[in-house]
Amino acid sequence: MAGMLGACGRPCLIRSWGRHLRNTAWLGWREQASFPSFRTRPAVQALGWQSPAIQQVLPRWLGVSVPSQRTQEDSPTESPKDFRLIYRFPGIRYCRALSRLKLLQTAFTVLILPPIWFLHWQGQVTQAQCFYSTGIACFAGFMLYAMSYFFRRIVGLMYLNRDGTVLRVAHLTFWGRRRNVDCPVATVMALDDVGDDRNELLLRLERYDGGQFFYYTLRYGQVVDEEGFLRVFGKV
Repeated sequence: MAGMLGACGRPCLIRSWGRHLRNTAWLGWREQASFPSFRTRPAVQALGWQSPAIQQVLPRWLGVSVPSQRTQEDSPTESPKDFRLIYRFPGIRYCRALSRLKLLQTAFTVLILPPIWFLHWQGQVTQAQCFYSTGIACFAGFMLYAMSYFFRRIVGLMYLNRDGTVLRVAHLTFWGRRRNVDCPVATVMALDDVGDDRNELLLRLERYDGGQFFYYTLRYGQVVDEEGFLRVFGKV
C-alpha cells in the first residue's frame, strides 16, 4: 500500500515542482524586463535629459518629450505680436490667385505634350499641330516666369517692430505662398533717395546694401499707420 502511494505521489510532486519552477522563471523574467524602464529614468534625469545630445538618443518608450526642431528653426527671432501693421495692399489676394492659376495652366500645357507627340508618331496628329502645341507650352512657361518675377516683388503687407528698427515685408513666393523678409530700417532707402515719383502706380522699395527690391503702390494700397510709414520712407 505504501509502495502504491509512493508511486502515485511522485508524478504529482514532480508536476507541481515543475509548475513552481515555470512560475518562478516567468516572474523573474518580468521583473528583469520591467525594472530597466524604471531605473533608466532617474539615471537619465541625473545626466540632464534636456540637453540636445541626450534627446537625440533617447527612445520613445522612455516617455521623454523631445521638442520639435522644426518649430524652433521656423520660429522668427521676434514674435509677430512685436510688429504692428503699417501698410496693406488688398489686391495681393488676386495676385496670388493669378499666380497659382498660371502655374496650373503651364503644368497642363506641358503634360499634354507627350500624348500629342505620341499620336503624331502613330500618324493621328500632323506635325504642324505638334509644333503649335509645343509653341504654346513654351510661351506658357515664359509667361509663368515673367508673371512670377513680377508677383514675387509685389508687397502685400509691411510691419514695423515696436522699436522702429526692423521692417517686415510680406510678399509672394513662386508657388503663391506668403514669405516674410526682415530688414533693418536703417538700410531701407527713403522715397526721395529712390527717385520715384509719388504719383506713379508702383514705387520701388530698395535697400542701401543692395538687397532684394520690391514694389508697392500708394494709389491702391492702404497706409494703416502713417507715423510708422513716414518713419521708414520719409515724407510721402
